Amino acid sequence: MFVKRIALRVNAVAVCLALTVLGAAVAGCDPATEPRGADVTTTRAAEADISADDASFLEEIRINDAVLPGKSAKEMVAAGRATCEHLRGGVSVLDETSAVEQTYQFDQGPLFVSAATTNLCPDFVS
Repeated sequence: MFVKRIALRVNAVAVCLALTVLGAAVAGCDPATEPRGADVTTTRAAEADISADDASFLEEIRINDAVLPGKSAKEMVAAGRATCEHLRGGVSVLDETSAVEQTYQFDQGPLFVSAATTNLCPDFVS
């Protein structure tokens, strides 16, 4: 339980950081020009490739307690995108849900798959 809370907090910080960087880019600011510590710059570079859809996906799985155990934000986005590819390839939603639960050893497969289809591949839903 304690480890889940830490993972949720780490993911929330990653999403906040990604949204801050995206907000600065939209406003025309370049946060890289400001003096900052190496750890912030490293984190910024690592999270710079998270899109708004990725951030929405991460937020939804965090809110619904469907975070993959022991996975980073990037790994969860990759798993969500893989779910989309499996579904586009013909795997049924039920089979994909079961596969996600078995692969990641958690019981929130329906919420994870739903978040993926809503945020990462909305074309699959329509």
